[in-house]
Amino acid sequence: MLAVQTAAEFRESFQHLGSPASDPDVQAVVSDIQSQVLQRGDAALHDYARRFDRVSAPGFKLVVTSDEIESATTRVPREFMAALTIAHRNISDYHRHQLPTSWRKQPRAGVDYGLQYRALDSVGLYVPGGRAIYPSSVLMNAIPARIAGVDHIVMATPPQADGQIPDAILAAASVCGVSTVIKSGGAQAIFAMAYGTESVPKVDKIVGPGNKYVDGAKQRVYGVVDIDKPAGPSEVAILVTDARYARFAAAEMLAQLEHDPDARAVSVTPSAVCATAIVEAFREVINHCKRRDIIAQSVCHSSVVVTDTLADAIEMINTVASEHLVLLVDDADTLLPNIRHAGSIFLGPFTPVALGDYIAGPNHVLPTASAARFSSPLGVMDFMKYSAICRYSEQALSDVANDMRPLTTMEGFDAHQLSVDIRLQSTPI
Repeated sequence: MLAVQTAAEFRESFQHLGSPASDPDVQAVVSDIQSQVLQRGDAALHDYARRFDRVSAPGFKLVVTSDEIESATTRVPREFMAALTIAHRNISDYHRHQLPTSWRKQPRAGVDYGLQYRALDSVGLYVPGGRAIYPSSVLMNAIPARIAGVDHIVMATPPQADGQIPDAILAAASVCGVSTVIKSGGAQAIFAMAYGTESVPKVDKIVGPGNKYVDGAKQRVYGVVDIDKPAGPSEVAILVTDARYARFAAAEMLAQLEHDPDARAVSVTPSAVCATAIVEAFREVINHCKRRDIIAQSVCHSSVVVTDTLADAIEMINTVASEHLVLLVDDADTLLPNIRHAGSIFLGPFTPVALGDYIAGPNHVLPTASAARFSSPLGVMDFMKYSAICRYSEQALSDVANDMRPLTTMEGFDAHQLSVDIRLQSTPI
């Protein structure tokens, strides 16, 4: 059950927490799946659908048809479609602010330079399944890709035992305009999109959260394709100073821990009274959760940490660099400038992480395992790249030719200098 730790105790345990994807047993499984998909393509995906997803439907097809997508939208409840539409609007509004603008400048006569932004040609979106269905992940992956201008989007998600994709997932794909949906999950889906198979188009980049096997597969294909970031099990850090918000903190922890047995949650407080209240609230609120069996496993990775001061608590938050950070305090805006590392930050007592998971607008595909120290949430720029632009006139080239000569001479690249000089000769060299 949830326990209270000192800052020193937590630091010692936190140092030993690595990404589950790096586990040798996970890597061995992922390596075998990679070999099978490379060698056998669709046949391997069919085998894994039977083995991992327990698909026994006769005539199982890997690719979802347009009729399947259309009919799914008629079967889901109206209120669900309405909620999808609202979430789609909010998420789209947020991500449109991220669109970059190409630019050109002329710093001096005869010289201009700039940047030209372009969307990727094709991307693969991974939408997890298994323990739950995630239409929200369809929105979070597909919307920024569409806003970026990606032409070809391939979505992979695990099938159910009857060989079908849940209606809610297909309805979300329809709302986002995703028409290529592959009935495959896990590491095998990542490898299929990275290398291509008879039925699965090869893509340029793969994004989306998943379990430790998905994360391990994404790390393996980096370089063959691009990937968004390590996206392992869910995690949350909560800063709370007032015992009045102990139940809020407990609820936030439970909301993350119900995701997966490997999920992590930590509440950090400078108050021993508050820490005790959080543990008591956790033990009470857990009785209202349906996924208590999963929480009973993931709580082993979680704790309530008591620090000496608020400054120590903030430093602890920055050390953790959590996927989600909840500043569960009344003066959250005053603390925000002190936060250096977090994937997505939720301000104040009435901003639960669940808002960001579903409907607020910011993306819920976030860096985990302390990767927030050097990476950011999924966004429009994850589906774009830019090219540098540079142009010199003949006179501008002449003006810098002699300035370049000491640099090319020092590095011993005379042909580099020749490429300048030959352009300035009145007769060919």
